Amino acid sequence: MYKGYLRWSTLLAGIAAIAAAVFMMRGGSGTPADLWSKAPAELRTVLWPNAHPVAPFRMLTQQRQVFTAEQLRGRWSLVFFGYLGCPDVCPTTLLTLADLHRRLRAGEGSDAGMQFVFISVDPANDTPERLAPYLAYFDPSFIGLSGEPAQLAALARSLGAAYAEHADERGVRSMEHSTSILLVNPQGWVVGAFPAPHDPARIQQQLQYLTRIKYNPSMLSI
Repeated sequence: MYKGYLRWSTLLAGIAAIAAAVFMMRGGSGTPADLWSKAPAELRTVLWPNAHPVAPFRMLTQQRQVFTAEQLRGRWSLVFFGYLGCPDVCPTTLLTLADLHRRLRAGEGSDAGMQFVFISVDPANDTPERLAPYLAYFDPSFIGLSGEPAQLAALARSLGAAYAEHADERGVRSMEHSTSILLVNPQGWVVGAFPAPHDPARIQQQLQYLTRIKYNPSMLSI
């Protein structure tokens, strides 16, 4: 199973690197030149040149409240796809996000209302009632989403995430999924991703830069 996660991580990291390289070869078309000239090099592998609005969707939170694309507006959001039966990558990433949240709250300007969203890729098993205590262990403020398979598939495509069911030679079922932490800006656009492995201190620095410059590709012609 772990090898499967490594394949996803390597693939997505490669996609991010290629996208950044293409973007630079095009001379930063569609993005203000001063934004990219002043940005640290590592930030250019986080932002996507093909940022786009998150498609409409409807899912339920762990409190069984309706959550739609509108709830991704008005603040920055960090989104991670996973499932409760995940033995390693998901709990490790959630611990990282909890650490990041503590760092942001302790930093200048607090966390600016940033929200953390966990989307289950195994909605048949990960009901809202099961998501609630699981996420509360890491951070009570984390939002967990579960929904119909069709809604999940459409949302994953919109955010550039991937997942698939897998069964080993013994028939033991598991889920393979993207390991990147996706970044949605206050306008409801998915603008990039933080590839694994995740360093909370590094992500904190990148987020502080992004929120300071108020990066908003929806105002650009891309």
